[in-house]
Amino acid sequence: MRTLIIQLPLGLPGAQLTYPHAVVEAEHGAKALPMQWATASLLPLADRQTEVVALLPAAALSWHRAEVPPGLHKQASRLQSALQGLLEDHLLDDPAQLHMALQPDWKDSSRPWVAVCDRAWLSAHLQALEQVGLTVHRIAPELNPSSALAFGAELQLTALGDAESGWLWMSHPERGVWGYPMHALQPQGQGLGLSEQDKQSIDVQAEPGVVAWTSDRLERQARLMSPGQHWLAAVASDWDLAQFDFKANARSRQLKVWQRAGSTFWHSTTWRPVRWGLWVLLAGQLIGLNAWAWKTRADWQAQQENWSQILRETFPKTQLVVDAPLQMAKEVERLRQTSGQLSASDLESMLGSLGQAMPEGTVPPDQWVYQPGQLRVPHFKPSSTEQQALQKSLTARGYRWQREGDVWLMTIATPVEAKP
Repeated sequence: MRTLIIQLPLGLPGAQLTYPHAVVEAEHGAKALPMQWATASLLPLADRQTEVVALLPAAALSWHRAEVPPGLHKQASRLQSALQGLLEDHLLDDPAQLHMALQPDWKDSSRPWVAVCDRAWLSAHLQALEQVGLTVHRIAPELNPSSALAFGAELQLTALGDAESGWLWMSHPERGVWGYPMHALQPQGQGLGLSEQDKQSIDVQAEPGVVAWTSDRLERQARLMSPGQHWLAAVASDWDLAQFDFKANARSRQLKVWQRAGSTFWHSTTWRPVRWGLWVLLAGQLIGLNAWAWKTRADWQAQQENWSQILRETFPKTQLVVDAPLQMAKEVERLRQTSGQLSASDLESMLGSLGQAMPEGTVPPDQWVYQPGQLRVPHFKPSSTEQQALQKSLTARGYRWQREGDVWLMTIATPVEAKP
């Protein structure tokens, strides 16, 4: 699955405004991000297998903590107005003119982070992309308060741009995201407000143009980061700022989430052991099923051969064996008829079994209707106790005893095949 990352510029859309963007394939791995710049009309097209992610620059966002009242997540219609009221005193602009978005797991936090940006600016860029045929499936922040946790640190410093116009961005899970102009950075990181605890758990990453300059100013070796490499971390996070009024195309976004998850599982090297394990499991199941089917067929063939052998030994005149159990039943029936013996389906056998099965004191029926293998007894009204005793006794003798309307029906439990 492909991902088209488009960073929204700070200015409003225009014919000459360019969008930094990159197309990331599923198997991209750790390679440098192929960043490009183009106006909205010249951006790459996105097919059904492409997820379009709008990346909000760190300078366009402000971060705030909100004391969310318990149970508010059950009242989605009031959530937006509640956030505006909670953050009204912390914002410089009218809350109605701002877009607010909660952190992914905000329902499990009493003080979740809220990302805030200009509503009109964001809406204008999304409409500009929509006009050129690009539907944004997700809106992700360039940096978020939990960025440092991915590297096992509490505070992350990210140096972007160059020494003259670049910015040093700081991310902390408890203090949010804030930045300093690179040209204002003092030696030894003075003015950044870093405590000794911060310096002990810090991760510094910088783009090639400022990695040496940042290392010198902070007196700490900065980790080299290729241009736009932090975009991949932003896209890989669970953050999605497409909430409230911008929560459009929800079904399409959910489909892209599943597609991205499937693509990650199929191509990511991290999941390679799991994929191998899954293939081994499937292969084992396939081999086991084939072995079980082979054994079952072998047992069935052995049973058929045993039946055929018994048939030939019992009735030597049998020339062709097609269905040994059926042929044996027919031969036994033929012998019985030849010898004049009664079968279980004859009237005498059925009446005898019925008479023996009746409990003492039961008034016998005064009439019945006989058909080969069936005995109908009308106007017979046994009690529930007598009925249970009759059914139990007849079942033991190989007969069924059931009621059909006002008539009791007696049939053989295992019908004997009639002579053709």
